[in-house]
Amino acid sequence: MNVIIEHIFCQYSDEATALYLRIINVILMSSNEAELRASMEKLKHTSKLDEYFIYGFGKHHIWVCLRKPSDSNKIFEHRVLMAQF
Repeated sequence: MNVIIEHIFCQYSDEATALYLRIINVILMSSNEAELRASMEKLKHTSKLDEYFIYGFGKHHIWVCLRKPSDSNKIFEHRVLMAQF
């Protein structure tokens, strides 16, 4: 899978930056959609992924958006990355 960085990543915390890199690694190391979904679910349960990011799956891709540091219920306007599978 190829990661497409769509917008600049706002490095507002070391933890968010580390998770951003882990997300990229999870995507790159996944060989298919099922593996990617399972790996993202595992990452969600073993980290604070939901505090910093929101993600979802389309028919043939995954997208990731960064949550705003001032209010985690809000997200930045643009996706930070996506990957097609």
